[in-house]
Amino acid sequence: MTSIRDGIQSAGSPTRRIHGVVAPLAALLVCAIAMQSAEAQLGGFGCPMDGAPQIRQKDSVAPEGGRFDSTRGGDKKHGALDLNGTVGQAVYASLDGRVAVAESDWGEMGSTVIIDHGQGAYTIYGHLQSIAIKPNAKVRKGVQIGTVGYSGNAQALKKAGLPPHLHFALIQAGQTGLADVGKPLRKMKEWGDSWQSLGADLTGAVDPVLFMEDATKCWKGSTTVGTPGEE
Repeated sequence: MTSIRDGIQSAGSPTRRIHGVVAPLAALLVCAIAMQSAEAQLGGFGCPMDGAPQIRQKDSVAPEGGRFDSTRGGDKKHGALDLNGTVGQAVYASLDGRVAVAESDWGEMGSTVIIDHGQGAYTIYGHLQSIAIKPNAKVRKGVQIGTVGYSGNAQALKKAGLPPHLHFALIQAGQTGLADVGKPLRKMKEWGDSWQSLGADLTGAVDPVLFMEDATKCWKGSTTVGTPGEE
């Protein structure tokens, strides 16, 4: 039997009729690959933690709390969600991808993982206690990549008797490879737990609630400030 790969490589590529239109299998395969890789842009992200943790409310360390649009020093925006947890709680890859960063000393973010999901989508997991994967490894959605901890500037939470959290961010940056060594997203190491602009070509941090498979299962609380009944 001729495989799809053989059919593409042969001079006379086989065809299929789809909705009354005859299309070469090669074209259909390209379309299928494009649809699969576009998932990162369109949604389908899974929960990074079990049990729908509470989004961090305001506290003595962060008066604005840990929502996506909380402020962080002057006019800087958080650009991420702080998901409260317990030390050692499992953290999972939110979508398939390649590990661009897996470092135990990522500035104020402490132990940090960044996954490049292709098509310009990235997820960031900060303040980890441990990291369970290596740089450049391919990971699948739902695989454990580390554990929640107090690393980086989250040490201030431990001193204040506050719970640890996962710093979870979703970046849409227009192209893949931007978190590799020497690339623009590496500048995040210098920013701590806020997002700063990298120019008009890079969309930047986006509210994760817009891209999750089912955000109601991923956390409790609003991702933005000003919601009645929340601090």
